[in-house]
Amino acid sequence: MLKTSNIEKFNSAQYLNFAYFGLAFLQLIIEFTVYSNVAIFIRIALPLLLMALYHINSKDKNSLFYITLVLLLISNVLFYYVGTVLFFYGILTFILLRIVALALVFKLTKQKNYLHIVVASFPFLLIFFYLISATNEIAEYEFNVLIFQSILISLLGGISISNYFKSDNRQNSWLLISTLLFIGLRFIVFIERYFVSNLSQTDIYRPIAIILNVFAFYTFYKYVIAAESEDNKIDNANNHDS
Repeated sequence: MLKTSNIEKFNSAQYLNFAYFGLAFLQLIIEFTVYSNVAIFIRIALPLLLMALYHINSKDKNSLFYITLVLLLISNVLFYYVGTVLFFYGILTFILLRIVALALVFKLTKQKNYLHIVVASFPFLLIFFYLISATNEIAEYEFNVLIFQSILISLLGGISISNYFKSDNRQNSWLLISTLLFIGLRFIVFIERYFVSNLSQTDIYRPIAIILNVFAFYTFYKYVIAAESEDNKIDNANNHDS
């Protein structure tokens, strides 16, 4: 009976994986068409599919990951309304998402060396601060948002690199891959918004941003599952020894 249940979970996860990447591919096709309602549906569906995948494969059911995906869903919808106040609310929602994701990573990281994290974060801060200083005519509120976003993504980069070099295991590998994709997404969005004025050039960057976003959150989900599995193995070993 247990074996049958595991097979059903595996099959369900495979269907959800197929649906996730199938919808992501569809998003690439229709993002630039008139089918705006379908595009919004996909932006809502992708976080829900990740939530379903996590619910099937996770034993811990961490509330922070569910909150991360809910915030992703909200920001995905709000980012659709470019040029309105809703887009700004989307930015604030995504900042909150970053904070929750960082809290989750710190929670799943059992051995933290804060000095290593700060040192590893410093190169990312330098790069992002240089890009911010190279931009012209940024409003004060937007400047503050960029600084805060840069600090958050740099901290994520710092903890992922320090964890990876400390222990090159599966969970830290997934976290590093996810973080590099997030950093790449941050660069693409930054360049598209502040350094590219030609509309045809902007159209080149948007598909790249969609791909990076889809894979960044999927690999982050894989990291959370791997980290929880590792914790369960340690707990089982400790219980067995006791």
